[in-house]
Amino acid sequence: MMKARNWVWIAIIAAFPLAGCHGLLDVESPGRIADADLNTKDAIPGIVTGMSYDLARSINNSEEAISLLSVELYHGGSYNWGDVPLGVVKPEDVNSTWEAMFRPRYTTVAGIARIKELLPANEFSTSAEVARAYMLAGFANRHIGENVCQTINPTTGVPESNTAEFDRGLENFNNAITIGAAAGATAIVNGATAGKATVEAWKGNWAAAAADAAKVPDAFVLTAALMTDGLSNTLSYETHDRFEYTIWSTEFETHPSDTRAPWHIEYADNGSVAVGANGSTPMYQQDKYADLGDNIPVTKGTEMLVLRAEAALRQSPPDIAGAYTLMNQERAVASMPALTPSTDINQAWKDLHFERMAVTFLEGRHLWDERRWFAETGPAHYDIAQLEGTPNWSLATRDKCIPISKTELQSNPNIPKP
Repeated sequence: MMKARNWVWIAIIAAFPLAGCHGLLDVESPGRIADADLNTKDAIPGIVTGMSYDLARSINNSEEAISLLSVELYHGGSYNWGDVPLGVVKPEDVNSTWEAMFRPRYTTVAGIARIKELLPANEFSTSAEVARAYMLAGFANRHIGENVCQTINPTTGVPESNTAEFDRGLENFNNAITIGAAAGATAIVNGATAGKATVEAWKGNWAAAAADAAKVPDAFVLTAALMTDGLSNTLSYETHDRFEYTIWSTEFETHPSDTRAPWHIEYADNGSVAVGANGSTPMYQQDKYADLGDNIPVTKGTEMLVLRAEAALRQSPPDIAGAYTLMNQERAVASMPALTPSTDINQAWKDLHFERMAVTFLEGRHLWDERRWFAETGPAHYDIAQLEGTPNWSLATRDKCIPISKTELQSNPNIPKP
């Protein structure tokens, strides 16, 4: 993609009471540190902060491409995105996105290996920082697995199924839970348990996913928290400082009062509807990230409720009533009115599709949902063309994942060349 940008650096913190964990997830940029200075126990918090730094950058960096591909946002700006807004993504469109997505996978693996050399086994297995490192590694795996068409094996460098990242994520989340519990790090255990629930679901283990999701408090939120010293949330900047992306012509245009996906119509000084940077597209401005310092959720308790609702619909026979109970529990957290339960499985899935869309709005998660739901048959099947208020397009003609980038194709000798 051809556009100029200042890199945005953010860090993962938990927005949940941390009993006995003050400072555990606080972050300050460590600056440049000589490699030799990291060979001490005192450097461990900085090593983990670096992992968090890279993961948060990865999430923030990929928001635009994922939101456009999944049609959470509509392109109304001046940036040259090629055919990405039409659902066609080429390797040259995602060079910086690919690099940012894979950097935290490397830094977490390398950082954990270094910490293991610095700590005796008994300290390593009871360290909150180690638990945090494994949790960050799990979310790095999940972010890659949910969004790429193929991943790269970290040992061989050979392309493999994106689902291999869910296996790696599951191992990392399990380590985070075990070590976090030993360290008494409740927030980390909650975050890792939520992450584990999602990758279990994506591996098809819905009963295990629902059981883990039920352990996460409804109010729990783990966020990528933006540093405010001149650095910013990309989507806030591109939709408020610039008018590059709009809610117009998306599913959320038909839901103007949803507190989980807030937006408003922006007006020009003359009272007409403002237009995007392209000079013509109506500017329906997203307000989830209204300020440059607004944080990006990574996982949360409300997502766990809709995950459990989806698991209920996947039971045989489906537990439709239970699914609606969970969806309404999630809506109550957001101060949304309850859905009227239906006994029709098709309507239940339609409601579930939207509820998850709303809960994870602009969090870099919906592209994966479209990919997996489109592949379903029966009532679980989903296609954009079924939605109200959208152009006449279909996921059948849109790319539903991010391909291996051009720079990776050119520089990785283990990728077969045509």
